[in-house]
Amino acid sequence: MTKPQLIRLTCAGLLLSVLIAAVSGVFMILEGELITLFWTTIPAKLTIDWPYYLLLCGLGAWLLARLNRRWGPMPATAHQAMAELRQTQTVQYRDTFKNLAVALVILAGGAGVGPEAALLGAVVSLSVWEMDRLRYFYFNHETLKTVPVYRQLWWLIAPTGHLQRYRSTHSVPTEQLGAKKLNALFIANGLVAFFLLMRAIGHPSFITKMGASHWTWQQLWVVIPILLVSLLVGWLYHWGSRQLHALLQRLPQRFPRPFLGAAVIFLFAILGPRLLFSGQTFMALIPRVNGHQTAAVILAAAVLKLIFLQLCLATGWIGGDIFPIAFASILFGFGLAQLLPGFDALLIVAVVATSLATSLLGNIWVAGIFIALFFPANLLPVIALVLGLRWGGQRGWRMWCQRGQAG
Repeated sequence: MTKPQLIRLTCAGLLLSVLIAAVSGVFMILEGELITLFWTTIPAKLTIDWPYYLLLCGLGAWLLARLNRRWGPMPATAHQAMAELRQTQTVQYRDTFKNLAVALVILAGGAGVGPEAALLGAVVSLSVWEMDRLRYFYFNHETLKTVPVYRQLWWLIAPTGHLQRYRSTHSVPTEQLGAKKLNALFIANGLVAFFLLMRAIGHPSFITKMGASHWTWQQLWVVIPILLVSLLVGWLYHWGSRQLHALLQRLPQRFPRPFLGAAVIFLFAILGPRLLFSGQTFMALIPRVNGHQTAAVILAAAVLKLIFLQLCLATGWIGGDIFPIAFASILFGFGLAQLLPGFDALLIVAVVATSLATSLLGNIWVAGIFIALFFPANLLPVIALVLGLRWGGQRGWRMWCQRGQAG
């Protein structure tokens, strides 16, 4: 490959990664604006709001059921997109915007799920689309020389056409292109573009620090008991989730599950409105609420948030679970910290949130890194200790099980 060709391909990739970041940013903006409109602006103008909430939930369920009948089960999550990519070396990215549209209906409808599943699924699909477009530009370099620049630009950003699907006989030589370096560059470029867009429009930060900590080494013995309790809570959560999904599987196939989910959302809108959505918007309020509520109330809210999440997922209101579980885990930590006044409060919160989130999400490193973002730097060694113990315990358990099977 010539140097001008490599430069052209790199510039094309940078432009497409910015375009993907823009799609992600617009999705987040629309989500925030729709939630504000439907759940804050309009209810504030009403004297009695429960009939409006009933109508809103009913319309959301009707629209979700209609879209699912027309397009099939949506939205697709990042896990599904990655599984399809591993199996077929590609994804059906033509459904990307349908997935995002259904996700907006779910999120704006008040479901207790996060935007990250649909958003990451869309990013995976659009990234495959980007690679197919760049692959076309690579294999048709000579043809593109005869095409005017404005038409090349349109071919680059047009949603359809001028795509080269991956095949082993039509793959770009990674050694020649330094594909890993280019992919890293495109990812970094997209992330920077996304965060600059979010800052430019004044979008609230996804991360809120929970406060300051003054923990001491003598308090670290509490880590082991909390880890054991978190494992038990995680087992109960997954057991309850399986039981709930099994129960709903017994319903007739024609039964419109989205309406059952809408009834649950309506109940939470009336009885516990701060448990709606992913918890992202209320994360900053947790330290403040902690000072005005008892431990029992906070712990109950954390449990209800997890129940709400599973009820939404089981009734077709599909979304991410990282934000809701992080919210519930941190909330649970604040509740437990009230019961252990002899310890640094934020130390207890960090240990509980990290150990519980890893148990609930089933992914030690994703959960740990995400939870760490909400705590001050001096708690990072404690969080690392919890993750290390969790990883070591998981590895030891697997080895013990393998030896038992071999024996």
